[in-house]
Amino acid sequence: MRRILCILLICNAVQGFGQTDQGSIMVGGQLGLKTNKNSSNFKLNPNFGVFVADNVALGGNVNFDFAKEGTISANEFGIGPFVRYYIGKKETKPFLVFSGDYLTSTVKTSNQSISSSGFGFLFGLGFAAFLNRNVAFEGIAGYNYADYTNAEGSGGFSLSLGFQLYFNRDVVKDIKRTVTGE
Repeated sequence: MRRILCILLICNAVQGFGQTDQGSIMVGGQLGLKTNKNSSNFKLNPNFGVFVADNVALGGNVNFDFAKEGTISANEFGIGPFVRYYIGKKETKPFLVFSGDYLTSTVKTSNQSISSSGFGFLFGLGFAAFLNRNVAFEGIAGYNYADYTNAEGSGGFSLSLGFQLYFNRDVVKDIKRTVTGE
């Protein structure tokens, strides 16, 4: 009886981590907060993706970034597409990621406000460590570059951590049936 139970649990675990199959969806992102005596920084980066092929996700992300230091505040908003390619079939899956964003930024001081827009991109390597069938802890490290219309472009190393919810195609079908009533 124990052997049968062990075999069933192993099969269920292997099947449970197939969340990067074609037709699956992912929803998640990163959240960051940093404060000290005279400054604060808040970041929110939600995303949504669809697996268009096994281990290949296409989607979109939105970036909100607010920073304040003394009397200077900066708001940044970005929106754009991403592509991810996952490697492997285990509980921890590395992936390659490329994203591009249209960016707008406003910097306010006590006597002026400067707005600009531009484009940015990220090319990096990430990992998704599945905590269960649908939840993964993620990390992405890579090169991030931004270029604004009235400022010199800059780039550098980027590191982000967050969570992602993965729903395989059966769950997606159930959600669709519930919403549409079919």
